[in-house]
Amino acid sequence: DKVCAVDVSKVSSRHVVSAAYDRTIKVWDLLKGYCINTIIFHSNCNALCFSTDGQTIFSGHVDGNLRLWDIKTGKLLSEVAAHSLAVTSISLSRNGNVVLTSGRDNLHNLFDVRSLEVSGTLKAAGNRVASNWSRSCISPDDKNVAAGSSDGSVYVWSASKGDIVSTLKEHTSSILCCAWSGLGRPLASADKNG
Repeated sequence: DKVCAVDVSKVSSRHVVSAAYDRTIKVWDLLKGYCINTIIFHSNCNALCFSTDGQTIFSGHVDGNLRLWDIKTGKLLSEVAAHSLAVTSISLSRNGNVVLTSGRDNLHNLFDVRSLEVSGTLKAAGNRVASNWSRSCISPDDKNVAAGSSDGSVYVWSASKGDIVSTLKEHTSSILCCAWSGLGRPLASADKNG
């Protein structure tokens, strides 16, 4: 079924992971040219990313849970209830210590990777997550979080304080994706109208 998320390993350009709406997560070896592992799980995965060492996959599911998988064995390492509704986005901080999840419950949670405990929750009165694939992101310096809203605004929070640093209002339709340049500037956003 439809592929909804892809990530490339941060340590080698050899491994790629993908998730689809056939309830599978696949690990691909680009040197061999084929899938080396398929994880089948009862709850569809909307978003995923590799850990900084490339050994673990973080996945966010329709059931609201964040799950960690071993790339070699495909075994479930741990899981935590991240959101009351579907997880829409997962991104890792540059230092690899924090994973950001966003959900249809309109919350953006920062988890400590080691303990899987919430270290911060970001929200705003007008912030509404637009789709099951709305992507939020952490800035390259790990200080800010950006997330789009169904009203066309992009909200930027301080990751440590949890308060809104900026609200960007240029779009006229739902924001589906935010991505920060690796240099820290600029921040890109894309909406439903293209």
